Amino acid sequence: MAWAGGSAAGGVATAIEEERQKKKEEKRKWECVEVGHHKNVGKTIEEWQKNGWRLHTYQATGYGMDVKHYLLFEKGE
Repeated sequence: MAWAGGSAAGGVATAIEEERQKKKEEKRKWECVEVGHHKNVGKTIEEWQKNGWRLHTYQATGYGMDVKHYLLFEKGE
């Protein structure tokens, strides 16, 4: 019987850790923003930062005049 109690305690610890991880994931939010022209990248970053978002990643793709800029923002813990 003592062994079963130990297993139950381990199960409770696992459940608590899973709940903690779930809450952590719920608090973090992600948003990807497409910017059509490079001159608007800085302005877009400033606007999002004023609203509590942090720039996580910046990526530019395309060729010649057809370049798109993608900003990935994160918010939360």
